[in-house]
Amino acid sequence: MHSPSTSHLQRRLTYREAGEPIARKYPVTVAIDFGTTYSGCSYKFEDDDEIYDVVKWPKHFGFYAKVPSLLYYKGRAKRLVDWGDGARRLALQPGQEGYLIRQFKLWLAKDTTSSPPPSLLDGQEPVDAIADYLRLFHESVVEQMMRTGAGRYSLDQFGYCLTVPAIWDDTAKAAMREAMIQADIIRADDPPERLVLVGEPEAAAMYCEKQCESWNNMKDQDTFMIVDAGGGTVDIIIYQLEISGETRSLKEITRGCGGTCGSAYIDNNMRQWLLNRLGDHAELVSTCTLENVMETFTEKIKPYFCGEGDQYLTVPAVMLQVREHIDDLIDDDGNIRLSTEELNEKVYIPVFDQVMALIKEQLDQVPKVNALYLVGGFGCSEYLYTAVKENFDSRIPTIAMAPRGDVAVARGAIYHISQPSFIATRVLRNTYGLMTRMAFQEGLDPEESAIVTSDGVKRCATRFDVMAFKGQSIQVNQKISRHFWVKYPRHTEADLYVYDGDAPIPRQITDPGVRKMADFPIRMLPLDGYTQGDPVDIRIDFMFGLSELKIHVFIAGRQVEFVTTFENE
Repeated sequence: MHSPSTSHLQRRLTYREAGEPIARKYPVTVAIDFGTTYSGCSYKFEDDDEIYDVVKWPKHFGFYAKVPSLLYYKGRAKRLVDWGDGARRLALQPGQEGYLIRQFKLWLAKDTTSSPPPSLLDGQEPVDAIADYLRLFHESVVEQMMRTGAGRYSLDQFGYCLTVPAIWDDTAKAAMREAMIQADIIRADDPPERLVLVGEPEAAAMYCEKQCESWNNMKDQDTFMIVDAGGGTVDIIIYQLEISGETRSLKEITRGCGGTCGSAYIDNNMRQWLLNRLGDHAELVSTCTLENVMETFTEKIKPYFCGEGDQYLTVPAVMLQVREHIDDLIDDDGNIRLSTEELNEKVYIPVFDQVMALIKEQLDQVPKVNALYLVGGFGCSEYLYTAVKENFDSRIPTIAMAPRGDVAVARGAIYHISQPSFIATRVLRNTYGLMTRMAFQEGLDPEESAIVTSDGVKRCATRFDVMAFKGQSIQVNQKISRHFWVKYPRHTEADLYVYDGDAPIPRQITDPGVRKMADFPIRMLPLDGYTQGDPVDIRIDFMFGLSELKIHVFIAGRQVEFVTTFENE
């Protein structure tokens, strides 16, 4: 087991014209809500207004609409033998020597250094684990869909939307596209519009607009906050409702924030509390036994604890052997007593405090918020809802849990596909720019960056040419273009850099805080009528307002496709 190294991800960047609805080409839309602890799926046929949820999963018993995001590998070859509930059941069996892989989605978040996710297999990268999971997940989804009318369509007629946390950067989003290809759900040569990435908060916002009763009281220019609390991440954004006649749209008015403080961290805190109590005797408790104890906590205590009352955690009989070493841990009835104070202080409150801080950070950016909607699996927690009410009831008139919040994101993604322009503007979370050669300025530009170009001008080769600023409000389909020329038939490149700090914008790409986001090698086309040395016009259109960075490149007016390498630190 190991912490994965990093790698480069390659993908083609060719995109459809802005605003072209996916349903024109793909009559079946499948929305995948891939989560840290649980994953869900909804789907829709173009000739049917109904949205269907996948609620039946292999070896799944119960009423919860989602399936665990778990994998179980076995043997020296680390062969994948099961997933979801099947993986969990294998891990709970005594004498198992396999590997249960969990919370692997967290490896794509940037801020995992303070609390790293559980290890992957030796040599396994996050994309590999995610692809393994999505492959089996998709096979199960297709099997269920074929029983409900999808048999009249071929798989080539399926279009997909995949929800992603708002706090993810473009590298993480590219990793998910790569995983979908690796899982054989889409192909590398498919049109990019076959897979649309949708931000989880905006999918949740569209769901609330359709399903929350209090939404009917919203007026033009009213604002509301989406708190999308899942297993791994919590994403928070404030939107403003704009009504013009019969047209309603949403405008992002804050730079959304988020953190890795989802319900999985309650599980992690509980696990750590147990290990701390066991101390040096933890080695007496097998992995299987520990997983059984954690299963009891997550199924029978975690969803129902509301901050009051001691809880009793029943342990497997095999664990009673440690009672002689730690007398005060397990009582005579074979239970571990979890006091109210310990559960709050050690397990729940540390996570809640982070969520409350994120909500306050957003509230402080605007004069007023009319409503707050909790969505996501963690958003269904009565305890979290109570904590939010206690902290912010005086500042937010309406605080509500979305009905069936566990399916809000997947269903909202379906709504997004059918109404892609509902989110009209977004606020950028980073500053974007190109590495550009500009006239050298003595005293400002480092001498080592100086070059003399073919026109005899001394230039700085490392200037950070900003195209879009952090905090800037931008139309969803707005294009920001850069024009330049190269001599035929030379190739060129346009490397994209990003700065996510709040300090004054750096001048050089070599300044602290600036990092390369992607390589854009541009290969010259054979052009009729051009001879060596002729200037060729290059235009690059960047679209930063979408959930996924989209780029168009034109050489002498002809759009081309090319390969980009996303830098993964």
